[in-house]
Amino acid sequence: MIDLFRRKTIGARVSGGSICVWGPTGSPGKSTFALNLACELALSGRKVLLIDLDTHSPSIGTFLGIHQLPPGLAAAARLVGQGRLDGEQFLRLSIAHEAGKGTLSVLTGLGSESRWPEITSEKTRDLIAAAVQSYEYVVLDVASPLEPGLKQVGGVVDRNVATRTALQSCTTAVAIFNSDQVGVKRFCDAYEQLFGLVRSPILVANRLRTTALGASAKVQVEDAILEMCRSEVKWFIPEDRASCDRAVLEMVPLAMLKRSSGARQAIAQFARKNFDIADGRKSASAI
Repeated sequence: MIDLFRRKTIGARVSGGSICVWGPTGSPGKSTFALNLACELALSGRKVLLIDLDTHSPSIGTFLGIHQLPPGLAAAARLVGQGRLDGEQFLRLSIAHEAGKGTLSVLTGLGSESRWPEITSEKTRDLIAAAVQSYEYVVLDVASPLEPGLKQVGGVVDRNVATRTALQSCTTAVAIFNSDQVGVKRFCDAYEQLFGLVRSPILVANRLRTTALGASAKVQVEDAILEMCRSEVKWFIPEDRASCDRAVLEMVPLAMLKRSSGARQAIAQFARKNFDIADGRKSASAI
């Protein structure tokens, strides 16, 4: 049997597979990061699918201005349960979003949060497996809560099983958190649960700014995570509120709005550094 989730590396970079983007509670920017990472991968000419697997608060459709949500994730879950989810069905259920010369396919999330019991562990695994058969890269935006054992009265499906299964099944896990005292604390509070699911996530500190922690903000974040979590922060994304706000207003990824955006350039370089994609226009180094 082929291991669909095996990490294939080119040097230090991963070639293809599934990328699960997680962050602790408190709006750390995981959906923004997932959308823009998927866009950067698509811009390289790769075949990319972005799945909104956040069963608590799906938002990818809102970021892209998709107000009339198609069946998306719910329909894909039904088809995968019937063994009928394939490349043709992904094309039918997803929305094509232009990304320069490439095309990013987007599978929108649940139309109602109450439908979360439809997304079981088995369906999550099979959905990812089907997706990586049809796309070179599959980016998953998952919910923040990780607690196991939360069920409806009389129910059998765990409330957070989609997130937990995706983290356990993915080729690459990215954990993103805010670069301030509250953001670091929230990440550290969830550290034990996260590392019980995935041993080597790529830690990304988002919205780095000196106004929150002073001139040595980067060093303070690195030291705090190393001391409390025994892990290294691999990437920093600078605060770029103006560009991110405008991208939400115009309902486009950062790369389609302002290529010189500091946040956009940091995400673009993250994509080139960690994944086997062709280098495009040279971007500034991450902080």
